[in-house]
Amino acid sequence: MRLKLDFILKSPRLPVDNKRIWVSFFKKALSQCGDGRFYDRYFSGTPNKDYTFSAVFPGPKFQGDVVELAESRMSILFSADDRKRTGLIFFQAFIQMKEKVFPLPDGNYMILKKIIQLPEKLITSDRVVFRTATGGGLVIRKHDRETNRDRFFSFEDEGFAEQMREVLRYQARDAGFSMEDGRTIEFTPIQCRKVLVKHWRVFVDATCGVFELHGKPELLQYFYQAGLGSKHSSGFGMLEIVTEDN
Repeated sequence: MRLKLDFILKSPRLPVDNKRIWVSFFKKALSQCGDGRFYDRYFSGTPNKDYTFSAVFPGPKFQGDVVELAESRMSILFSADDRKRTGLIFFQAFIQMKEKVFPLPDGNYMILKKIIQLPEKLITSDRVVFRTATGGGLVIRKHDRETNRDRFFSFEDEGFAEQMREVLRYQARDAGFSMEDGRTIEFTPIQCRKVLVKHWRVFVDATCGVFELHGKPELLQYFYQAGLGSKHSSGFGMLEIVTEDN
């Protein structure tokens, strides 16, 4: 399921480090839906989350730690794999958040005004050209348990392909596919660029643009719906289909 959530803002200003705000909105929505019985499924411990999202701003201008918007509105694009009814659960939760004031930093707030269900494609090919969604980007992370430090790879870094296969191997396993399915995914950049995104006060290397993925159609479908790579449930890794080889 793919949804577009349209919000109005009190003020057209947001912090640059804003992805955690939208995660807080999701948590608030689930805590109020069905007496909160779905909250632990997605936010207790570190469960695999089968959804992704991307925030879309009108005419953003980045000035230090603030992003100025051309208008007092914004949207969130939300996508979920529906094998466990995740899309439906969040859709019902979002409905209950409509017309409610949700506080933002610095005295700002937003109100959810409209929820639109977007068309979704069915992937039948083992080769698909994707584009990262506006406001997102593909993140590939390597965590060092000894130092508790993270390293983030962009497509131009040495070791990117190897680490991406490792990340997708575990993401595939957690989604119910075989680890080998994730390991055999092939990534080919077509028109990509490296960007730095501030997330939880840390700058994260991300890859934005157009690329081709080669793999099992069922797994490509999952990545299309649930997001690709590390931190896909934190506002990274949302994909749009450009073309599909048949």
